[in-house]
Parts: sequence; C-alpha cells; structure tokens
Amino acid sequence: MRVILCLLLWVVLIGSIAIIVYRVVFDYKVYRSGQTFVISKLRSDGYDYLLHIPQGYHDFAGPMPLLIFLHGAGEVGTNPQTLENRAPFYFTREANIDFPCISVTPVCPPGPEKRWEPYRVIATLDQVLTETRFRFSVDPARVYLTGYSMGGFGTFETAMEYPDHFAAIVPVAGGGEPSKVEKLQGIPTWVFHGEQDKTVPLPSSALVVEAMKQNGHKNVQVTVIAGAGHGIVRQVYTDRKLYDWLLDKRKQ
Repeated sequence: MRVILCLLLWVVLIGSIAIIVYRVVFDYKVYRSGQTFVISKLRSDGYDYLLHIPQGYHDFAGPMPLLIFLHGAGEVGTNPQTLENRAPFYFTREANIDFPCISVTPVCPPGPEKRWEPYRVIATLDQVLTETRFRFSVDPARVYLTGYSMGGFGTFETAMEYPDHFAAIVPVAGGGEPSKVEKLQGIPTWVFHGEQDKTVPLPSSALVVEAMKQNGHKNVQVTVIAGAGHGIVRQVYTDRKLYDWLLDKRKQ
C-alpha cells in the first residue's frame, strides 16, 4: 500500500513539473510580447488570421482591447502572413506609437464575390474570444473594427449587421448602405477618405456619414484627406490621435 502511495505521489509530482515546464517553455515561446502568429480557423465559417500580441504584454495580464482589421481587395489570398506589413499594428510600430491592444487581421480568401462576409468576421471574433489555447484575455467592451477599401465596406456592413459587438468602428476609403445606418446608432464612428480617391470616390463614404447624421447619430466624424487618392493606409494608421480616440471608447 505504501509503495502504491509513493508511486501516486511521484506521478503527481512529475505531472506538476511537466505542466510548469510546459508553461514556462512553450507558453513563453508562443506568447511573447510584441510577436505575431498565424492562426488557422477552427470553424469552417471563420477566417484564418494574424494574431499580434502588443509590446509589453505578459502572461495572465488583465483584459485587453481588441482591434480587428479588414484588408483591401489587393490583399485577397490564403496566407495571413502576407498581411504583416499592411496591418495597423505594423504602422503603430513603424511610427513608435504605444497601442496596448491585441490585433486580429483576417485574410479574405479568393472567391467569386471578393468581399468580406459579416457572419464570418463575427465567427472569427468568436474564436478569438473563446479560444482556450490562448492565455490572453480580451475585454468584450473594447472590441474595435476597422478596414481599408474593401475592408472599409466590410467594416460598415459588419457593424450594420452585428452592431452589439463593437465599441467603435473606423471605415477607411470604403462605403456602405445609407438605408441601414439606423443599426449604427450608438457606435462611435470615424470615417477616413481621400479627397481625390478615384478607386472608391469620396461620396461612397460621405453619403453614409450624411445619412448617419440625419438619423440622429451623435458620434460620427469624417476626415477627408486633402489631395489624397485611394492609398491612404499609412497616413491613417500612423496617426496617434486615431488610437487615442479608439482606446477612449467602451461599449455601453
């Protein structure tokens, strides 16, 4: 009997040591602050995505904000790794902006419609919020959505269909359906567009903003970048004021 008890104690001890080693070695390697990882979707209705852990993150930190970025049509593909130098976290690092926010950058696969599908964006968000492999914690009251060009359209459309999920949205060089703006009531919105955009003309955003204002939306603003065309990604996502504005927003 004593031998069995000793064996059981050894098993428990070895198991505990194995768990500690796993957490120290494996988790430190995987969840180091400032690192970026490719995550495959677990659900067929989600997207593969890049997960970026902000600089200064440490294990068991408190709930953090989450920023989802939807890329443009030129980045459609199957490998999220190609988006690493096109996402907001890349530009904040380039501009030396402190943005303590977990970043998720899905990749939209090729397809006949070539557009973001809101239910798949939400499925990806749900995976991030519930994924047990990750030890970080997301604050569900501070989930932000932004996107450029095709992603700007996807930002408007996703927020219109799932308004309860987001604390703020930032559509860039995109547009949306003015008749659906009532769904955006209460979501702080900052729209960016180039004055001379020939790919997605300025009225594409301006008409949505005007409809929001006429619908009584109190927290919508638009920045028209004078003389700029369609390629305003770097200009928008290296602006420190944008991130200060985002981090001030919390879903009620």
